[in-house]
Amino acid sequence: MEDFSIDIDRAHELIDVMENVIDHPFFEDSERLRLSVLLAQSSFEFAFSVRLLCASGQLLGASACLRSQLEALIRSVWAYHSATNSEIELLVKDDLSLETQQQAKKIPQANKMLEELLKIPSLHGFTAAVREFRDCAWHPLNSFVHSGIHAIHRTKFGAPPQLIRNTFTISNGFCFLAYNHLGILTGIPGIQNELFSSTASFSSVLPDIKIGT
Repeated sequence: MEDFSIDIDRAHELIDVMENVIDHPFFEDSERLRLSVLLAQSSFEFAFSVRLLCASGQLLGASACLRSQLEALIRSVWAYHSATNSEIELLVKDDLSLETQQQAKKIPQANKMLEELLKIPSLHGFTAAVREFRDCAWHPLNSFVHSGIHAIHRTKFGAPPQLIRNTFTISNGFCFLAYNHLGILTGIPGIQNELFSSTASFSSVLPDIKIGT
């Protein structure tokens, strides 16, 4: 019988291992890089919520947080590789005034950001994984966020354990992609291989096919 259990302790161990691998100074100190790191940290916060919600069997909340985690991840990579200087300047402002909020509406949405990243050959592994997930799951996740038909159906009939486990492992996979991105920002040769090898024993809490490899 297939195991659909949620091993949250093992997932936390995975995060600790990846955190240790990339625990180095970043290769530069720029607003662009700092924003990218900040957005990656946002994605980790959403991922933490996904793990807790999946462990509690709360698919609706976990799915909504998974969507936010993915969007923060896309924005993190976009901020470093594709954002214009004016977009960076806007997003790093400390004041959250009505004016800056209105200006922020000009920032591209996640799908547009991903389209921009698809043009960068060095990001093919990342974009291929994210696009595949987006194409099959973006609309259901939006439905959960907006209390659409998927949220209604799962509230009425409950969530299959396999679907909760898939949400759990996919979130952990997105964490892997985020740490891989942060590893690149250290500028240390071979750190991606170190990240791959250090996570090899965590297959029980990662997608069946490790995304991004």
